[in-house]
Parts: sequence; C-alpha cells; structure tokens
Amino acid sequence: MQNQQYLQNLLINSPTGVAELDILLGGGIPKGAVVLLSGSSGSGKTIFSFQWLFEGTKSNENGIYITFTEPLFKSLKNLETMGFYDRNAIEQERLKIIDVREVYGKKDFEPQKLLSYIEEQVKQTNAKRLCIDSITAIAYSLDEKAKIRSFIFDLGKILATLGCTTILTSEVTEHQRVSVYGVEEFISDAILNLDQIRIRDELQRVLQIIKIRGREFKSEDLDYRITSQGIIIFPKPRVALDYSSTNERISSGNALLDKMVMGGLFRGSSSLIVGSSGTGKSLLSMQFVAEGLKKGEACLYAGFEESREQIIRNAQNTGCDFEDYEKKGLLSMRCVYPGEKFLEEHLVDIKNIVENKKIKRVVVDSLSAISSSFENEKFRRFSKTLNGYLKKQEATTFFTAAAESFIGGAAGLTETHLSTMTDNIIVLRYTEVDGTLKHILNVVKVRGSAHSKGLREYNITSKGIIIGQSLSGYEGVLTGTTRKVSETNEEKLEAEFKKHIGPIGSSAFHELKEKGMDEENIFSYIEELLEEGILKKENAELFKRAISTILGGGTAQEEGEEEKIKPRSFAGLFKVGKK
Repeated sequence: MQNQQYLQNLLINSPTGVAELDILLGGGIPKGAVVLLSGSSGSGKTIFSFQWLFEGTKSNENGIYITFTEPLFKSLKNLETMGFYDRNAIEQERLKIIDVREVYGKKDFEPQKLLSYIEEQVKQTNAKRLCIDSITAIAYSLDEKAKIRSFIFDLGKILATLGCTTILTSEVTEHQRVSVYGVEEFISDAILNLDQIRIRDELQRVLQIIKIRGREFKSEDLDYRITSQGIIIFPKPRVALDYSSTNERISSGNALLDKMVMGGLFRGSSSLIVGSSGTGKSLLSMQFVAEGLKKGEACLYAGFEESREQIIRNAQNTGCDFEDYEKKGLLSMRCVYPGEKFLEEHLVDIKNIVENKKIKRVVVDSLSAISSSFENEKFRRFSKTLNGYLKKQEATTFFTAAAESFIGGAAGLTETHLSTMTDNIIVLRYTEVDGTLKHILNVVKVRGSAHSKGLREYNITSKGIIIGQSLSGYEGVLTGTTRKVSETNEEKLEAEFKKHIGPIGSSAFHELKEKGMDEENIFSYIEELLEEGILKKENAELFKRAISTILGGGTAQEEGEEEKIKPRSFAGLFKVGKK
C-alpha cells in the first residue's frame, strides 16, 4: 500500500529532496506548477533549487538551471561540497547549468529572445524541471517597469505550455513580502518563502508555505538549517490528546516520597520538580533515574545545563554509576545547550532516542534553561508537545524548573503554564527555622490521586535526598520565614513529666531521653513510679494516656494518606541513640 501511494505521488508531484517538506506539501511540488521561491540574500534559495533539481535526476527527470547571478564555475564549486551533488548527472547533461550572461550580454539582452531560448532548451533536453535564478536579476536588466511586468506575464504563458515544473527565485528585502514587482506571485501556482529572522541576538532561518493552488496546507513558520546534506527543515510535531493511562505505580527512588504520593507515581505520568538553585532538583531526578536503572528500565537523562561528565560525577557521589549503565546501553545521556539547536531539533533527537531505546524513564533538566533561550510561545509549545509525546510513549518523566525566589514559594510557577501541563508538582524550597536555613519539600499536586499535604524537612546527603519528619508547630514556612505557633512534641512530653511528677519531672525526662526514649521505655518508667508509690494508679493511667496522645498526635495520619504513621521511637526525634 505504501509503495502504491509513493508511485501515485510521483505521478502528480515533484519531490523536493527535503523529506519533511514533501510531507507537508502532500508529496512534493505539484507537477507542472510554477513555484516562486522568495527570500533574502543567503537564505538558501540556490541550494534549495539544486537540491530539488538533483532529486529529479534520481527519477530520470532531466533538469535545467538558468542563472543570472553567479558564474558557472562558482556554482559548481559550491555544489561539490553538498551531499546531494551528483557529478555524473552534470557530465551526462541530465542536469544542465546555463549562465545566460555567457549567451546574451547585457547590451544585447532582449526579453523575447530569452523567452525563446528558455523554451528551446527545455524542449531540446526534454527537461521536466526548470529553475530560473533569479527572476529579480532578469528584471534588473530591463529599464521600464511596464517591460518587467510584461516579461513576467509572457514567461508565465510559456511555462504553462511547456508543462515542466519550474522554480523562479526572487530576491526580496525585509520590507518586501515575496516579490519585488508585485506581479511574480500572480503567475505562480505555489509560493515558498525562505527568511532569516533575529531572535535574541541569534539569526534563525524560517521557511513558510504561503500558497499552493488546489491543495490544503498550513501556513506556519518552519525552522530549517543549511547543512552539508542540503536544507533540512524541522516541522512542528503534533501530538494528539489520546495517550493512555494506567493505575500501575512505580517508585520515585525515594521511599518516603512514594508514601507521600500514596504508593508511588503513576507509570507514564509527568512530574515537575520546582526549586531554587541548590535545593536538589537534579539530585532527586538522579535518584528517580537510578531507581529505574536498578530495575532494568531504559532511561534518558536530557541535560540542558550540565555536561555529561558532571552529571556522571554527581551521580557517582550518590553511589550510582551512570557511566557503567551507559556502557550497558541502559542509560542514554543527551547533554547540549538549548540554543545550539532549534526546539524542533531537540524534539526530534529526544523522540529518536525514546523510540530506538524503548525508554521508560526520562529526566529533562531543566525547562528553565530552555525557556531562557527561546520565545515564550515557542517554549510553551515545545513543553506541551514534549510532555504529550512522552506520555503517549508511556515514559514516566521528571521535568525540573527553577523557582524565581531563593527562599520561600515557587514564584512564577503558574505564570509559566507548566503547573497545568504536568500531572504532579513537587516543590523543593529553603526556609528559615529558628535562625537556621532548612530544606523543605511538599507535594503540591498529584493528578488522579490523593497525596500528603504536609511540609517535610529533608537533607541532601551522600546517599541522595533523605526526607525527614513533618514540619509541625510552625507557620509562615512557605514565605521563607517561619514562626513558632505551638510546642514541639519534645516540649509537650517534658511538660507532662513536670505535671505528673513535679519538680523532678524535667530532670527525669532528660535522663530517660539519654537512654533512648520510646513509648515502651516511658510506660516502663511510669510503672516503676507506680510500684514505688510515687504515682497513684489513676494518675499513672492519665500520664500514659497523655504520652500516647502526644506520640500518636504528633505523627498522625496526614490528609490523604492511606495509613496512619505511628513511629513510637524518639531516637530520630532527638537524634540520640540508646546508651
């Protein structure tokens, strides 16, 4: 079926040699059409024309290139460096290059003679493809505007009778849309425009399909690059909103984070890791990748800020040998500055890796680096497309993004539109607690699942990010400056000791704390006081009930969690082991 479609396209189309453009054109330039190829100097019009002409020789379509701009030897010299160049096609005259200035001098130039000469050459060589480079240069040889317009209309009539497909190049400036004289487009069946625009001090090449008679097409800017293989364009990928979803959960690489999101992340979901510099976004992402590698899942780490070597070193410091996994083919690393390629190129590269390696986990570090290199609209389209594509491939993804503020909330998160794009949002932040700068983690969003709403302190260690206990008894944490609003568990326990034992309660509390305080030890101590007659039975029961309330209440079930967390040991709370 595909071969039949290809043969059918050949019958009605003239392939350009630029594969992606042919798809957008519906198979190529319509056969017999006159195409106006406009663009500024250096935009690649001549290269495009020759790429199209040489493509025709592959299917036995003879071609003619008529130049009014460059000497023949110069054209050939430039062509020999291109990958599409075929010396045999030139020597066998399947592609004939004619410098009109060698045939007609400027003084003897007559429009009708030139038209007759073009017609004669097309018939003699049985040419199916013709390029006149450029229509602007020919017009410059004529003195009057009326003669120029008459010549262009007469050329259109001749080309219509010849039946060959023709490209007319046109030199335009930034103030001229597609033609110099305003009539070239009227004899053209199709118009392609090659442009060069400056974006943030970078010159970018853009191709636009402006007109094709009898066909539907999308008039959008297409980034292109001139390479040794000719012109390559990067059309904007489109992902339909039809990706699947699953209830399967996978580990994030951090056991407590998994518990905070009710047992792990949904496979195929995307997570946005937001935080200011130094909060551990990349480290959490490395743990996510390391977890997948240990389970034999193919992973991709797409870095836009750090080099491959630096990422490998940082991962090594946490105990994961990324380089070894890379050699085994389980880890793919793609590290490149965002501005070195078009956004569409980045998408194509990532797409090829994901599909060829059957990637299951992806890290994109970071979206902030990409957004600073491109216009907001292009960045949003890129992020949306990449996220949709990876979800369609059922690849679980971590995107990192920098917060605008160093301390406190992730300002700017909503404004970037990233918050609505991803399924999960995990915020890492700094906050001040009792004069000390601490790391705080909270899960802001989990699409399709309940999750912990609590704020948790975490530490960056040689083993990665270690998440600790909930930060309770404080307010203003999200602003960056906390205020104590309630007693800590330790303070509450000491108060109960004073209440039930009296003045010696404080010293008794600290002695017990040094031995390693947990519920069992405290209850044993209360029993000793009961046996010694220091406490009455009803007071001992009240004491025990208060201790249970404090230990259970301080770490009670957080909103949305599946099970109640009841750590009864205070070794972690006081950071003191048993003697």
